Amino acid sequence: MMRPELLAPAGNLEKLETAFSFGADAVYIGNWIFGLRKFADNFTLRQMEMGINLANRLGKKVYVVLNGFAHDEDLEALRPYLIELNRIQPHGFIISDAGVASLSQELTTVPLHVSTQASVTNAYDCAMWKELGATRIVLAREVTIDQIREIKRQVDIELEVFVHGSMCASYSGKCVISNYTAARDSNRGGCIQSCRHTYELINEENGETETTHIMNAKDLMTLNLVPDLIDAGVESFKIEGRMKSPMYVASVVTAYRDAIESALENRSPDANAETELEKISNRGYFTGGLDDRPAGESINYATNGHSAGVKYLGSIKSVNEQMGSVILSRGILSVGEEIEIQSPTGIYAYTIGEMRDMAGRSLEKCVPSQMICLPDLRNVPENTILRKPIVEVVTENA
Repeated sequence: MMRPELLAPAGNLEKLETAFSFGADAVYIGNWIFGLRKFADNFTLRQMEMGINLANRLGKKVYVVLNGFAHDEDLEALRPYLIELNRIQPHGFIISDAGVASLSQELTTVPLHVSTQASVTNAYDCAMWKELGATRIVLAREVTIDQIREIKRQVDIELEVFVHGSMCASYSGKCVISNYTAARDSNRGGCIQSCRHTYELINEENGETETTHIMNAKDLMTLNLVPDLIDAGVESFKIEGRMKSPMYVASVVTAYRDAIESALENRSPDANAETELEKISNRGYFTGGLDDRPAGESINYATNGHSAGVKYLGSIKSVNEQMGSVILSRGILSVGEEIEIQSPTGIYAYTIGEMRDMAGRSLEKCVPSQMICLPDLRNVPENTILRKPIVEVVTENA
């Protein structure tokens, strides 16, 4: 069986390093220009270059997202940006707009990957993009595994498929509700997730109302479909979530890395993988459109929030003999507190025995965004995650 690429989201340099540490083969990243995530941390050109250089050293890949739909006024900024990107040579561009694709081919030598935003759902569409120079198609989320097999049979081109993460209620992300309700263009990075809002349905006959979340799609999870996707010939398994935490990246990459290797080695996958995915923030799970067309079971009508079983507390930036583990905290940590350490080799319990600030002064407690040292935590790799079990339900857009 062919070994597919495991492609992870990286909203910043920290997440890129985390993805590679936990087993991703490639990441996709964006700048504030045409990346469809205006409100993510995103990458500067210098950070992109650093990430690409790291990937090259590790034998991994970095793809740059350019999948916003460009208007004429956008092109003034796009031209110099493409020239700069060509200088640092990412391993591919992810593009939805045919004009942007043409411009990228004119100004760069970077391979063209066609974004899921382009809604490619059939073999003729794939063949057309191949004739235009594309080397990979990120298929629309509405394509089933059987349809993937048929596309692969007819067209010799790399196929990439989303396997995990948030879903959109519209066709491959082509939503304009934010445009009309908040003057923010969904397809140029400004989506306010209108589909997650609470809506009232009014019965015109009797005036009765029902409060519901009629467009709130559950999250995608396809651990059980990994062998079928490999067998169908999918070259790249893509995880959604550039705005999620490093803990999310670590957890999802770990689960799908094991699922892929288990399928290739014809062994049983980790029995705890699905449980771990249930612990990270999610809106409930389903298999998207890969089994069949999504129906009512794909919507979480009960709430517009998400549940979580673990809280992200930070990650290890460096480890040395003098200071132990150096951590940028993302929560409140206290001496004596029992937490969990999530490393590429597993998850284990840890009790904080000692804590110091960067000047070496003893601490009983730290605050979020504080750099601290845990002197007794030494035998762990960089990018190891600190987390704490919780029971949490967060309501959004209430």
